[in-house]
Amino acid sequence: MEFLQINKLDTHRWNKVWRLYEDSFPAAERRKEEDQLRACADERFFPLSAWNGRELVGLLFYWEWDSYRYLEHLAVNPELRGQSYGSQLLRHLQDSEHTIILEIDPLVNELSVRRLQFYEKVGFTLTPYRFLHLAYRLEAEPVELLILSYPRMITRAEREDFLRFLSEVVAKYCEADPAAATDSAD
Repeated sequence: MEFLQINKLDTHRWNKVWRLYEDSFPAAERRKEEDQLRACADERFFPLSAWNGRELVGLLFYWEWDSYRYLEHLAVNPELRGQSYGSQLLRHLQDSEHTIILEIDPLVNELSVRRLQFYEKVGFTLTPYRFLHLAYRLEAEPVELLILSYPRMITRAEREDFLRFLSEVVAKYCEADPAAATDSAD
């Protein structure tokens, strides 16, 4: 599997990745294309795509700063799901000394529980922290999410570092109000 940073100039690959991104996440949880292009210019943002030849396996969009990596989006080609590609994408991300942070929806249905089990299977820990994730679009509302981390549970100070990075950096590449990334009850 080959990992490539997505580039709008490679129209064929960009279109495949963008289609998977749009098909995999609701509008409220993804950027508009112009915001994504601005984020791609930030040296802390790594919009990776995974390929087997000319077949798109999946996408892995993450931010890297200080000793952290924040996994913003992970998606696997629907035709390839159930073949351990998601685990392989995460192993690529975990191949560093960084503390990795990601978020998931609250555990309200079978799908959200399965998603948690998937991440726990590859070594992530559910933390006791919740937060209101910023809305990527003006018409979207902030969503309460749960935080997971790897290789260990993050501390309260690390959580604060993460929330600060979201509000000061990630929010700049969202259409919605950056003040939307706020603290929630623990």
